[in-house]
Amino acid sequence: MVGDITANEVELLNAYHLLSPVARKEHHDYMRYLLCKQYKREVMVAVFNNKLLHNLFHSLLHIVEKEDMDLEQVTKRVFQIKELYYAIFEQVHCKYSEHVEDLDSNELVKEFARNSFNNLDRAIRGKNQDLIRYEIINFYQEFNKLSKKKDARNIVAV
Repeated sequence: MVGDITANEVELLNAYHLLSPVARKEHHDYMRYLLCKQYKREVMVAVFNNKLLHNLFHSLLHIVEKEDMDLEQVTKRVFQIKELYYAIFEQVHCKYSEHVEDLDSNELVKEFARNSFNNLDRAIRGKNQDLIRYEIINFYQEFNKLSKKKDARNIVAV
């Protein structure tokens, strides 16, 4: 149940109660540091290891590989990727922002998306198929690079 408190939580509350005001502030600052660190790692994993995003990218790459690329289909797929990308980011961000005051949004994740989607939008509006292909391939390669970064890797215990 939501209202149940475990023995471990009671122990933590009792220990916290014994701390001096200065120690409580240090503890609070350290908890904030740990939560921010965990947030950055979790948002990287959530966004860059999302199987649906990878599948959408692969289908987008197949669309642009065709000689007679359908611009409407490309636009729809880019929109789907954009919506999913930001939804995943927001979900993790909201989860942590409820518990951490002034949580800094993960700028690497946001800036990457902002720049990539702006470049794609500009290319699509220009209707230059070669530029669209270039921007999609570049976006996908950078996305893959970020998915291989240490903070974005999913660690699976064997």
